[in-house]
Amino acid sequence: MLKVTGSELALLESLARAQGVSKQAVLMRAVLTGGVDAAARYERLREDLSAARLVLANVANNVNQLAHQANSFALTGENPVEAAEVERALAEVRAVIARVDAVAVGSGDGDAG
Repeated sequence: MLKVTGSELALLESLARAQGVSKQAVLMRAVLTGGVDAAARYERLREDLSAARLVLANVANNVNQLAHQANSFALTGENPVEAAEVERALAEVRAVIARVDAVAVGSGDGDAG
């Protein structure tokens, strides 16, 4: 059993709503990660990594489509892949890598990509 004041309970409920988890989960995250600030940074890190994963999946799909088109062009000579398309895909990959690198080294601000 944990006793808290009314204002502490209000803060705890606010944090739980903001993070979309139970009050118990907020407390456990705070205990396991070293405090409320660390728990918030942990949550931002999870969100950033989730967003980076989605972008990587989209980029992988685009690269797969470019490869398919390149292979088709090699066989038929139609619908060539434009160099600009490849450059755009490469730029997306580099941006995602930079974002993941920024998150991995602890910035967690999500502004790298």
